[in-house]
Amino acid sequence: MNTEITHTLNAFNNLLPVEEASMPPGDWYTNEAFYKKEIENIFKKTWQPVVRKAELTEANSYVSGVTFGIPWVITRSDEGNLHAFYNVCSHKGREVVKGCGKTKNCELVCGYHAWKFKLNGELKSAPQIAGIKNFDRKDMGLIPLNVCEWGNWIFINGDESATPFEYHVPELTTQLDERNMKSLKFHSAKSWVINCNWKVYIDNYLDGGYHIPYMHPTLDQQLDMSSYDTVLFEKYSVQSSKATSTADSDLNYNPQERIGAGSIYAWIYPNFMMNLYGNCLDTNYVVPKGTDQCEVFYEFYYLENESEKFIEESIKQSDITQIEDIEICESVQVGLKSGVYRPGRYAPSLEKGEYHFHQMVKNNLLN
Repeated sequence: MNTEITHTLNAFNNLLPVEEASMPPGDWYTNEAFYKKEIENIFKKTWQPVVRKAELTEANSYVSGVTFGIPWVITRSDEGNLHAFYNVCSHKGREVVKGCGKTKNCELVCGYHAWKFKLNGELKSAPQIAGIKNFDRKDMGLIPLNVCEWGNWIFINGDESATPFEYHVPELTTQLDERNMKSLKFHSAKSWVINCNWKVYIDNYLDGGYHIPYMHPTLDQQLDMSSYDTVLFEKYSVQSSKATSTADSDLNYNPQERIGAGSIYAWIYPNFMMNLYGNCLDTNYVVPKGTDQCEVFYEFYYLENESEKFIEESIKQSDITQIEDIEICESVQVGLKSGVYRPGRYAPSLEKGEYHFHQMVKNNLLN
């Protein structure tokens, strides 16, 4: 491993109890070599939600894209089976297909020389190769990718030995099912480009509500912060809070109506977050774009018969919170890049989720 990365990693002791631990050094958020190591060791080897299931329901359909340098294509066979592959033709490496659509004759056809592949990845035909020797069709299929369906999404993972996604989140699956998440339907999406390292955004999300009373006045009016709690699991954590019971809120809607049975903020390592309130869900998928920039993709889900007024107010509140978080995160990045930041300390009862995240990052980068 690069000695510079080793030094940066070792500057953070992930074996101490949170009461004794210090936060990672600023280099974790500004070092280019560190960032490149994260892409290879973390993002290419963890489950990434690349498609909504609703985008790939029809038989003989496909969706393709590129995620962290991995060109992928996901297919739905005539029998309804899901397959994922590196979207790389075994002839000359061109992306076999682009975009999404329905296949003709249940095959993916490379636009370069018309090599054809079955929806299970096998090479079906290769034109104009008469006279070729020692050619085994079985060795020329598309290289498979791990794929998994969970919730409203389809995930891929570049790690050949990855444990299926659903094995990591059984308790969360039960918790979300109990809150009727399956009844929520996709409404809309938007994205925000933020001038900060992707971990700064995650840190802010996982600080146990520490910053909410100081930075999110309207959200603070909706939550009973005395009930705020964080529970840690192996590959994720869940923060939760009840709705406020105070009646002197200056909001133009009832907090209990939006928060309902309570808020659930579920973070799944490394970069997927789900915010479940009463009858609404929004998700944050954070994609790093460099050491000091990331893009956050939001999706909003509601009950099918939910009123437009409720949806409008809910998205408006989400936007307010996000804008406030952008100001926080971009300002933190300025401080981390200054060269004078000395690792801070965790508030033990609040920031244990953040420490949990940092421990996982170090463990992945050491391997």
